[in-house]
Amino acid sequence: MIDLTDKEFDLCIQRILGKDKSGLKDIYSCYGKLIYQQMLAVVKSPQDAEDLTSDMFLRLWETAAQYRSGTGHKRYITVMARNMAIDFLRKRKREEYTIDDDGIYTEEQADPEDPTDVQVESGIAFKQALDTLNEAEREIINLRAGLDMTFKEISETLGIPLGTVAWKYKQALNKLKKTVKEGSIYG
Repeated sequence: MIDLTDKEFDLCIQRILGKDKSGLKDIYSCYGKLIYQQMLAVVKSPQDAEDLTSDMFLRLWETAAQYRSGTGHKRYITVMARNMAIDFLRKRKREEYTIDDDGIYTEEQADPEDPTDVQVESGIAFKQALDTLNEAEREIINLRAGLDMTFKEISETLGIPLGTVAWKYKQALNKLKKTVKEGSIYG
């Protein structure tokens, strides 16, 4: 199924508000795969991504009354999914695991050249390195690296100019590289 128009999405929300599950089913049919891919890009675990995707659509069912028509439905569900994935990672223990080619969970090794790795070369968790960024920088890094969004998509999602997104992203990467190089989150 192709993407819904804003009007079609609004009609689905109205059906949900009337306790008609077909509204949610239509939204899921159009966006289930997209939401799953976004979740997977952030959490790196197919099982967790599946669970989070289901949870996201349950939350949409429960909070449908909060949706405001005309605000851009795709942005609305994308931001909801991103926030859920980020919340999930915040709650997760410090150790990150990923599935290798054999489908086995293994501890991910850091690449000192890539500041967006789960752990940096000094053993500092990437989450700790992210804490050195301000909220706007952290959000842009999460959208770019975690959800693989383009600068244009980030600009539209956050409602800030494209140039500001690119500038803040570069600034954040430089801070992360400095944190990795110094090997300390305090430096």
